[in-house]
Amino acid sequence: MFGKKSVVLLMLAMTLVLGACGSKTTNDSESASSGNKAESKELNLATFGVSIGFSKKDGDRLEGYDIAVAEAVAKYLGYTKVNWTTADMAGMFGMLDAGKIDTIANQVEANEKRKEKYIFSNTYIYSGAQLIVRADDDSIKTLADLKGKKIGVDVGTSKEAYLRANDPNNELNITTYEDPSVILNDVALKRIDAYIMDRAGAQLLIDNSGLALKKAGDPVYTYEEAFPFPNTEEGKKLRDSFNEALEALAKDGTLTKLSNEHLKQDISKAS
Repeated sequence: MFGKKSVVLLMLAMTLVLGACGSKTTNDSESASSGNKAESKELNLATFGVSIGFSKKDGDRLEGYDIAVAEAVAKYLGYTKVNWTTADMAGMFGMLDAGKIDTIANQVEANEKRKEKYIFSNTYIYSGAQLIVRADDDSIKTLADLKGKKIGVDVGTSKEAYLRANDPNNELNITTYEDPSVILNDVALKRIDAYIMDRAGAQLLIDNSGLALKKAGDPVYTYEEAFPFPNTEEGKKLRDSFNEALEALAKDGTLTKLSNEHLKQDISKAS
């Protein structure tokens, strides 16, 4: 038989063992929780959400070539979630500057002005600036034909900047819009004479509008579109990761497939 002292010592030993087991379970749980958190990898992106074929909001969902490419890149790189924010172009670049998003997926033209501040991924859209006019209007082929006339453009875009830079004498009546569908209606209703937009999505937008419109002349200028990043070490690292993914997606035909699916043409390659 054990004495009282032995019983007390035995009970104390058992308490310490049970306490140790309890502590280990808690730590294992915390480690598992920490492990799950470590596996979570989120990408924060912004888009406009108003461009048919590229980035269009449909209820709670976003769809289009820009969206599909960005999500394919995210999947390739192992991101578990993509967080989307919608804003106009000025707002998106403001969020990029403030570090609130990682990049922009919205037909971002990689022009020389933007390259002074940002670094860009490989090109995934080859396009140009296209004039859209009424189907019965054969008088407009170039910007020169629009002197004294009204031209609509998406607000805050590189195309607006191009128009203003190439109109030193203010011979163009430039009207800015936030919604592309409104611009098309205004062209059809003769409120403005033309709309300058991205050539890659022009025909799709015209077809979906059901309006009597057409593309006028050759592209005003051509350009390439890509994902922009802050010119920082972190930005360069993410840009390089995006390039790795884009190269793989181009090689296996994913970019071509997504382009044909959303735009009925392959704009992922230079023509």
